[in-house]
Amino acid sequence: MTELETMQRAKMYLDKLSQGIDPITGNEVPEGDLLNNVRICRCLHYVSGVLEQVIANGGVVGKREGTPFVIDRRKMAGIRLTQNPVSLTEFTGNIVAGMGDPNMKRPSPKAITGWLTEQGLMELTTDPEGKQRRLPTEAGRRAGLSTAQRTGANGEYTAVYYDANIQRVILDHLEEILEERK
Repeated sequence: MTELETMQRAKMYLDKLSQGIDPITGNEVPEGDLLNNVRICRCLHYVSGVLEQVIANGGVVGKREGTPFVIDRRKMAGIRLTQNPVSLTEFTGNIVAGMGDPNMKRPSPKAITGWLTEQGLMELTTDPEGKQRRLPTEAGRRAGLSTAQRTGANGEYTAVYYDANIQRVILDHLEEILEERK
């Protein structure tokens, strides 16, 4: 198992634990267990988010200058799609990993969500606090986007996840997505 795969597995364990699920057995953690403490769950979720950033950064801690993202069509064909839905950060990290250059910057998530919005798969919404977010439309849900409520350091939020079908759509159009947004 590579270092990046180990990080991804650790993140999956943290995500499950932060949701009150034993990552080994898949069973819910008993109600009185320490892992069901709200503060512990928030801490685990926070650490999972930090680990997600490290994964998206190719396993490098901190920001990196990086080389610009360049599409290599031969390598694009070999990018592994994840069967379980993943965040856009994790997906773009997988794209960079598939390109084989650990110093390469990841494709712009803003460009991707902008393109998905233009395609009618996401829409710009305003949450009760007045923050704008892009969330899946009904067509987007049918295409492979899903959401889940999460709790982060700043409270609850709606996370968007991308299954293998929508990952394939994005990869098939990635050159067009990035070209239009230069």
